[in-house]
Amino acid sequence: MFVFGNVFNRQSFLHILDLEIKRAQRYQNYLSLLSLTFGHLDPLLGEGPSISLRTLANLLKSELRDTDMVGQGAGNRLLVMLPYTDMGEADRVTERLEKAFHDYGFGRKGFTIEISEVCFPTHATNVDDLLRMAGDNVRGELYVRSYGHA
Repeated sequence: MFVFGNVFNRQSFLHILDLEIKRAQRYQNYLSLLSLTFGHLDPLLGEGPSISLRTLANLLKSELRDTDMVGQGAGNRLLVMLPYTDMGEADRVTERLEKAFHDYGFGRKGFTIEISEVCFPTHATNVDDLLRMAGDNVRGELYVRSYGHA
């Protein structure tokens, strides 16, 4: 069920995301999804992607609510599900995460983190479309931020 720590494996996360989307649809609530893509690993640091993702996951959990969930995405990507969260609140969460990444020094350590924000039902009305939007960084309404070295 978990890849490491409190990070759900992809299959478990997608199942829970599907259930939460159905709940949000039934009760007419928002649900936001953050997609964090981790790039530009510095081989001189001796840290591989799994160590870096574990560090990132620990930072995420310290900045998120107990009801928010972190799951494994494709490659060096983590997904964060924010139930009952519209785009305005997702933006505030992203700002908190950026501050945590800055305070930790990810940029100085040679890492980049790109954060994409999408919201149900604003951008998509089902899991597949929400995930597609989270991975598509050039769409008009999709909000993408980058942190660290380019």
